[in-house]
Amino acid sequence: MRTLSARERQLIAVLLLLVAIAAAYFAVVYPIMDGFRSRAEAREQLQHTFLSNTQRIATLNELQREALKQQVDMRAMFIGGPDSDEAGETLREQIETTAQAAGVNVKASEAVLSGDEGWVRAALEAQMSHAQLANLLARLNQQRPAIVMETMVANAADALNDPKSDLLDVRLEVSAPFLRTQ
Repeated sequence: MRTLSARERQLIAVLLLLVAIAAAYFAVVYPIMDGFRSRAEAREQLQHTFLSNTQRIATLNELQREALKQQVDMRAMFIGGPDSDEAGETLREQIETTAQAAGVNVKASEAVLSGDEGWVRAALEAQMSHAQLANLLARLNQQRPAIVMETMVANAADALNDPKSDLLDVRLEVSAPFLRTQ
């Protein structure tokens, strides 16, 4: 093996120095810089989360108002009462009042026991003309809370004796969702 010249020795020394610097960089400096970078990203993420939470906190009053409004709107979709008997009576009164407002001759109305939990039922027996029946059905359709027409029986027995008679004997059975109020 031949001896290296001074210039070759200097090049090898520079090469070994560069390898030592690269090893020191990757062993010591790079992990430290990577730690700074990862902590900066974590701080940025925390700052974003903090701003997001601050915005949520700022909107809590608005969210609470909206929740209360939705709760009131939801209650408007149910017949409220301390128990199903009271709610059934309320439903009976509502359909009777609606029928009277439509000009119907109400014969009887009653709150009927419901087999479904959370629902109340009522029945109405009345005498009316075809136009009054259409008016009553339209009014019941627009009633709030919304009701379900379960049964409608119309009997035109008067038409057998008098062909010009427009009177119908009608029995309506309706139900509505019930919400227990305290």
